Amino acid sequence: MKKLITAIFTLCFITSVQATEVAVLDFRAAILQSNIGQEAAKEPKQKVAAMDARLKSEQESLEADANNLKRDELTLSEEEFKKRRAELAEKQNKIRNMAANMQRQAKELEQQLIQSLTPKGEAALKALIEERKLDLVLNRQLSLYASGASDITDELVERINKDN
Repeated sequence: MKKLITAIFTLCFITSVQATEVAVLDFRAAILQSNIGQEAAKEPKQKVAAMDARLKSEQESLEADANNLKRDELTLSEEEFKKRRAELAEKQNKIRNMAANMQRQAKELEQQLIQSLTPKGEAALKALIEERKLDLVLNRQLSLYASGASDITDELVERINKDN
């Protein structure tokens, strides 16, 4: 009787345990690393590079103005010195605002790029999920640990490249 109860209990336990196929993915990285992502990112990268060059030019100009003010500090009248120092502070604020604006624009360009490529990435991901019969796909950044075999980011990049 004990063997029968043990056998029934074991059978119930075995049937209730199902294998769950879990994978992790960095969707953003997969989109940006794909061929279409690389191609689509060329123009935004050029815009960001142009903004960065302008910012560096302004910073160099500010640094030159600061050095000139430091050099001329003893020869300038107090009134002229205060005026130039105020101009320098104003220029610093302008550059800080320019840098913050540049970062915001770069982030917006990246968001627009990702939004435009998301439908293609999602289609490729759905096909990969069906092919591998995955039950759960988690964002790689949210997982504490995942083995290399469970990371499907590279497979998604390949799938996106193959589909386009």
